[in-house]
Amino acid sequence: MNILVVDDNQYILEVIGFMLKEEGYALDNCGSVDEAVAALEGGKDYGLVITDIILPEKDGTKLAQYVKEKHPKIPVLAITGGVENATEDYVNYADMFADEAMAKPLKKDELLATIKRLVA
Repeated sequence: MNILVVDDNQYILEVIGFMLKEEGYALDNCGSVDEAVAALEGGKDYGLVITDIILPEKDGTKLAQYVKEKHPKIPVLAITGGVENATEDYVNYADMFADEAMAKPLKKDELLATIKRLVA
């Protein structure tokens, strides 16, 4: 299955890539909402979009809304580290737009279980 991962932090992209590639998932990485939209419109079939919420220029909720409107069969997992001590607030905010939301730092077993649930 192809997964589109969107985060402006290269380290986060690498960590998610490491966790998911060893489970057999194929990943495409983007650093912004605009890059992600271009990837989604590029003709590749994605089974899941994982997006950070706090991104430069446009936040990840814009991407989640776009996916729900243009590609409603693709589930969206929102991830966020929030700001300072507001991580829980950001997860609740993300949950309003995405199919599910998780707080960073991500734990591999929780991430894999969430992905399996979303794509089942």
